[in-house]
Amino acid sequence: MRIPVTRERIITAAAELVDSHGPDALILSRLADTLDVRQSALYKHVDGVDDVQHQLSLLARQLLAEDLRAAAVGLAKDDAVIALADAWRSFVRSHPGLYAITDRYPTAPHADLVAAVGEVVDVIDRVIAGYGLSADDSEQAAWSLRSALHGFCVLEAQEGYPAGANPDRVYRRLVELLCAGVIGILAPAQGDNDGTVD
Repeated sequence: MRIPVTRERIITAAAELVDSHGPDALILSRLADTLDVRQSALYKHVDGVDDVQHQLSLLARQLLAEDLRAAAVGLAKDDAVIALADAWRSFVRSHPGLYAITDRYPTAPHADLVAAVGEVVDVIDRVIAGYGLSADDSEQAAWSLRSALHGFCVLEAQEGYPAGANPDRVYRRLVELLCAGVIGILAPAQGDNDGTVD
């Protein structure tokens, strides 16, 4: 018995397709083939490739936020940063195509995508808050952490590193530098906050 096509099945199949073959593989005819249906059947549930890309971009950020939150909860300061960084890298390695879609589909003016990005940023902010920085330093540190991890993961996924370079060694040094950088601008902690992410 054929499994009915639903919007959820289409998005799940699309996520698997781009992770296996890259974002350029997201063609409705190919997606229909993976679901063993005619392309016309997809239009009952999605409005086209743009709609599917939108949903994949949303899904990628939601899953990333969940992974980051789960990794950092209960940890503080450098331990939380390291756990968050490891989770970020692991996510991109597991979902290279899904993550790549986030750079291909504009966030604004879509409220759902803005909110999903906000969830990722919120986890980063909570991790950085554990250091007790001033508001300005905390904002700068969070932005730097997000930029560094995104940049490294994109370069690694595209094999954009020099020949002979060891990505694992570069990654470890990057995280060490990020932690050292936060400590370098560390302001006196306020109150008895132990910096644990909740």
